[in-house]
Amino acid sequence: MKKIPSVLASFVILALGLFLFFNGSTGEDSPTPKPAPSPVEATRKIDDNEQSESVIGDYSSVTRDEFDQLSQEQQGKMLEEFVLDFWEKELGLAETDAEENNLSLEIFAHPYMHTLTEREYLQLSPEDRERADAEIDENMREIRSYYNDVAAEAESLMADKDYVTAEAYLVYILEMGRELGANKEGLVLTRAQGVGVRRRALRVLVKLYTLTGDNSGVQMAREQLSEQDEEMEEIRTAARQREANI
Repeated sequence: MKKIPSVLASFVILALGLFLFFNGSTGEDSPTPKPAPSPVEATRKIDDNEQSESVIGDYSSVTRDEFDQLSQEQQGKMLEEFVLDFWEKELGLAETDAEENNLSLEIFAHPYMHTLTEREYLQLSPEDRERADAEIDENMREIRSYYNDVAAEAESLMADKDYVTAEAYLVYILEMGRELGANKEGLVLTRAQGVGVRRRALRVLVKLYTLTGDNSGVQMAREQLSEQDEEMEEIRTAARQREANI
């Protein structure tokens, strides 16, 4: 541990001294000093490592008399522990038991890409996150394959000049993309795929409205494409925060 500046050290020793004074006080104006421990008792206190470590590790329960009976080395360790604990709590560096805050994957329904929020995902244990990732990756591949097939079918219908049916197909996958990204607290991956689905549908809609001479439709589809770019930038920011928290 780094040396403590003399002013801080003096303050801490004074504070701990006051704490030990009041902790050891019996309410009398002039308490009668306890007799010195016998050699057997002193030896037992010094040689019993578990007891010594317990006293040093829990300075909040130590009385003034108990502190005075410790060796200078043990007193120094206690003061160092006192200072270290203070600054860890002050700066938010104290270690916490992460397992106490973990959520169990068993409480969530399938598919996880729809039922997990980003916050809940980060509260899973590493093992549960790995399990969730495996299912989410598989679901995303299936969805990607499905909406690409629908978009390809719509383009085929456009080639046959069946614009009405083609537009219905594209609006269908556009709505699918909106549902995927509807929950702003949802998983970053789910929201990102929602943007991908909407982009795919909107790009083909631009082609369709261009072919049919629907200028207002072309403008609307292009404006929504720009909105997808803005949302994707927000998702990238959330993704960077996610990486920092894992």
